[in-house]
Amino acid sequence: MVVRRAVYLVSGLAIGLSVLFMAISGHARDIYVDVSYPYSDGDGSVEHPYTSIQQAIDSAEDGDSIYVFPGIYNETLLIDKELTLQGLDKENTTIWKNDSHRYTIEVTADFVTIEDFTIKAAKGCYVAAIYVKSDNVVIQGNFINVTGDIWAIYLDSSDGDTVGENLVRGGKGIYVTSSVNDAFTNNNITNCSVAGIKFFNSQNGIVYGNTFLYNQYGIYTQNCARFNITNNTVKRNDVAGMNLYNIENSTIYGNLFSRNPTGLNFNGIDCTVRNNTFDGNDIALVLHGSNNAILGNLFTNSILYAMDASSADCENNVIYKNRFLKNSNHAKGNGKNMWDNGEVGNYWDDYNDVDRDHDGIGDYPYNIQGGGIDRYPTGNFLKPPNKPEVISPRDGESNVGLSPVLQVKVTDPDSDKLSVYFYRASDNHLLAERHGIPNGGIASCTLHLPYDTVMAWYVVVNDSKLENVSDIWVFNTVPIPPTNDKPVSDPGGPYQGFVGIPIQFDGSKSYDPDGEIKFYRWNFGDGSGEILAEKPTHTYSKAGNYTVTLTVIDNNGTSGMAKTYAVIMEEEANAEPVSDPGGPYKGKVNKEITFDGSSSYDPDGEIISYIWNFGDGSTAMGKVVTHTYKKAGTYMVTLTVIDNGGKVSVNSTSVTISEEKKTPDLDIPCIFAGIILAIILTNMRRKK
Repeated sequence: MVVRRAVYLVSGLAIGLSVLFMAISGHARDIYVDVSYPYSDGDGSVEHPYTSIQQAIDSAEDGDSIYVFPGIYNETLLIDKELTLQGLDKENTTIWKNDSHRYTIEVTADFVTIEDFTIKAAKGCYVAAIYVKSDNVVIQGNFINVTGDIWAIYLDSSDGDTVGENLVRGGKGIYVTSSVNDAFTNNNITNCSVAGIKFFNSQNGIVYGNTFLYNQYGIYTQNCARFNITNNTVKRNDVAGMNLYNIENSTIYGNLFSRNPTGLNFNGIDCTVRNNTFDGNDIALVLHGSNNAILGNLFTNSILYAMDASSADCENNVIYKNRFLKNSNHAKGNGKNMWDNGEVGNYWDDYNDVDRDHDGIGDYPYNIQGGGIDRYPTGNFLKPPNKPEVISPRDGESNVGLSPVLQVKVTDPDSDKLSVYFYRASDNHLLAERHGIPNGGIASCTLHLPYDTVMAWYVVVNDSKLENVSDIWVFNTVPIPPTNDKPVSDPGGPYQGFVGIPIQFDGSKSYDPDGEIKFYRWNFGDGSGEILAEKPTHTYSKAGNYTVTLTVIDNNGTSGMAKTYAVIMEEEANAEPVSDPGGPYKGKVNKEITFDGSSSYDPDGEIISYIWNFGDGSTAMGKVVTHTYKKAGTYMVTLTVIDNGGKVSVNSTSVTISEEKKTPDLDIPCIFAGIILAIILTNMRRKK
């Protein structure tokens, strides 16, 4: 009897352990649905699929995946478990309920994925095609076609969601309220009556790489903070490309706004609007709010204004390094904003003034219509007159008559009338001045000189704001008979050198067969010259091939002239390195991932620094590094490299981190079973 009782105990224990083991070792299932399956024996297998998606959801457990064959599924879905729903043919796997209902798909469980479906909602639906009231939901790669006054997607207090690569057409658009850390990437959203995406009371949103076309608004935000809106295309929307109202601490970067009535209607605090392109909008940017930075943007072809910063609530914003090109009106302001950062302002294609010191900044401020000035404008500055060209006497000419007529041709790239001043080079004495010379015209003056006169002269041409100085030209009048032998000019060379480094020229081999040289005149070919020096030095400011001319005059006033050449080269420039962070990467929570930047290179040197930013607040240095993420999600990983010349290159990739599937721990049940078995066997021995 005792033995039989023990056998019963052991058998019961074995059965219990088997049940416990089966419960612990259960794993996620793949469940199949096919609306065209003709039989009623569906069990969710691929051979006997369910005919209803909701039936599959009801029979599923957390972690299961449901695969749906093509067909039209006339039903609404309530997803209240952690599931993955995937259509096996997006164009032909349609969820559509033609009866009255609030939501075509309602999601109340966390960690739900909906992929590759066509989801339609029309008159029968009166709130949203997809309604989410949970966290960490993925809506990926779907075609959501909506008609009527309903939302395509409605995220209600839903955090950590990813909405990517969907085609959303019609309806009111996407609505996000009271949500945190939702990401919208690479969606195509068109023909929405309210907005492509409307955010309300939400934070930390990411809107990246989307296209918004033919909506009332592309993006609409209200009472939002810490958003990153980057690399989106926003075109041909009815009211505005983006309407960002009461937004704080956010970045609007690298977006294209094209052909909208208003490109960006912006009312923010402590935000950055940077490196966006505004093209062909009626008004490109309407600016409200305060303490924002507007920089690096391109404004072109605006029909009314490129930027309107004239409202009373627009103040203390810094607007700089923007380019304003081909707009009907560039900007209007109210005098309360800064149109430069204290060092550089903006580029204005209608800036009509000069940069005399060639520092790239205009010498006079640019006035903003309505109030405000750009103190450090850049633009297509007025250019000085071209260097005058000698007509007569020719440079170096001998035996010129005693009443020579000095003639020069003057031209200017942006002025019609010019003034010309004739000077004697030996003492800079003003010989004559001529005013009102037309662009391309000839100015002249007549001199009366004695025999054997060496005359060095030059002219200054002025367009009322800028001027240019000619070369120094030399001629000599006829000598008193009898004449002497001409001197021989020898400028040496040819010469070679580099920009910014002095070169010494040598005319010491010049000579006079029957006397001595009394005068040296050098023309270095870059608009400058020197007189009297036998061995002058000169520094060129630009690379090029220059013709160098030496004119010598002997003690009897006879000249000789010869040419040589100077080849001036730039010093080698340092090319930028190329950052290559590799990727995209995948990994698990709390598992090390190796990031490899070894494909980065420097075309003309070496990379001396690798700096990684893992997108979760952590950084590292090194060509190949490892990092462990604490939370699941998709992170932007940035690699910055610096070469031995100090040049910097930045590039980014992504890493997708998922939760580690945990293996059930069977040690405790096995130990427990061993203890019980030992007790039973001990008890049996005692009773014997």
